[in-house]
Amino acid sequence: MRRRGFITLLGAVAAWPIGAFAQQRLPRVGVLLYGRAVPSGDLQIAAELARIGYVEGRNIAYEIRGAEGDITRLPPLARELAALRPDVLVGSTAQIAVALFNATREIPIVLTLVSDPIALGLSTSMSRPTRNVTGFTISSLSLAAKRLEILHEVVPASSKVAYLWAPQNPSAAFYKSRVQQAAEALDIKLVSLPLTSEADIVGAFAHADEEQATAVLTEADTLTYRLSGSIVDQCLIRSLPAMHSWSIEVRNGALMSYGPAEPENNARAAVYIDRILKGTKVAELPFEEPTEIKLAINLRTARSIGLALSPAFIMRADEVIE
Repeated sequence: MRRRGFITLLGAVAAWPIGAFAQQRLPRVGVLLYGRAVPSGDLQIAAELARIGYVEGRNIAYEIRGAEGDITRLPPLARELAALRPDVLVGSTAQIAVALFNATREIPIVLTLVSDPIALGLSTSMSRPTRNVTGFTISSLSLAAKRLEILHEVVPASSKVAYLWAPQNPSAAFYKSRVQQAAEALDIKLVSLPLTSEADIVGAFAHADEEQATAVLTEADTLTYRLSGSIVDQCLIRSLPAMHSWSIEVRNGALMSYGPAEPENNARAAVYIDRILKGTKVAELPFEEPTEIKLAINLRTARSIGLALSPAFIMRADEVIE
């Protein structure tokens, strides 16, 4: 009995540290969001990781922080996440990228959406990242000008275009420069409408009215995306044709968009996270540009503002909302 009891006790003691050790060794992914912190089940990146075999609590854990739409909270939240020493940090947009990079130069960072990593100082090379950051770009510098060109194609008589942009974006100056160059080539005057919060929208459109702008271009930014509902409302009130960045905005009532397919980057980012967790170095994971750029149009919105789109233009669209 004594021997059997000792063996049982030994087995229990031996099993306890192994279980605890396994729990401690769960790979952890830190996620920084511009909006509110959500459960991992609501994260697209977690869904993509689940598709390749990662189940929360079994072989992965998440630490999620959200800035509640307050850009000033990003740096301290990034430092808080870095202090937890996760295996990988994940975020999107230039503001989050810079906050994470400033918080750590050691923990691998995977960005699902970022404009120009070299211009932001995150790397000196696209093909072989030179620091602890890699990910997927949105080619915004080239797309910014292309969006204006497509908008001009739709409303060629428009000589003044209201340009909604977010000056707090670290890439704002690069975007604005490209759009200005395209505007000059098309003989268009840009009406600059900087936005820092939703409170700026009414005043911005009032200025657009004063300048007699006849079309609207919104820059690709987290802020303009979050405010797209209010922007769409203002455009509908004035029957202004507008170009946005994301097809989801078109599904929510915007006239048209031209940009990357949003889910694609998350799926590719999940593969990068998997490779990092399995030992691949960041330097071996090049920054990649989108493989698909989508033109989306909303015919209901076009009809509501009295805009006739040519059959040829509609045929070019990758997504048409009837």
